[in-house]
Amino acid sequence: MTSGMRHIFSEALLWLSVFIIALVAFFYLDDRIGAYLDQQAEQQVEARQHTAEAVQLNEQPAQQEEGSSYGRVVLQAGRDGHFEVNAYINDSSVKLIADTGATYVALSYEDADSLGLTYNLKYTGRARTANGVTKVAPVILQSIQVGDIEVKNVKAFVHEEGALHISLLGMSFIGRLERFEMSGRQLVLIQ
Repeated sequence: MTSGMRHIFSEALLWLSVFIIALVAFFYLDDRIGAYLDQQAEQQVEARQHTAEAVQLNEQPAQQEEGSSYGRVVLQAGRDGHFEVNAYINDSSVKLIADTGATYVALSYEDADSLGLTYNLKYTGRARTANGVTKVAPVILQSIQVGDIEVKNVKAFVHEEGALHISLLGMSFIGRLERFEMSGRQLVLIQ
């Protein structure tokens, strides 16, 4: 091998090493940036929720009393073990799965579109699903009603189109109830 060939070979090896290092750095930073964006999206949703609650408390204190009325709903697990829920979101019927492991209510793009929520979405966050990582847009739902239970101003995320096959009723709804109990194949929601 001539010295010219060795020089070309060493240059190629150097550039290949730089490319591999850049690729590894890109994937590492992509995960870090994704985690940072998730955190920022959650903080923005929480800030909007606190603002909405402050406005509601200052302008309409009677609505807080109405929201605290008693309600009890018993959900039965399906054959697959999931608790399907027929809920009303902003007065429109939506089928969801109750998921105490989901931090927020998670809407499929298709359900959000049927609710008229997709006109001005900003996908500022990311979420991990069974299908992988997807972009999500924070929204506040005016109300979610399940049987006799109604919760207003619920934090939620809309997933990218095709990323979520069924919407999830997560803890941003369930966690605002007085309590929930899971016993065998039943999930009891109590307001």
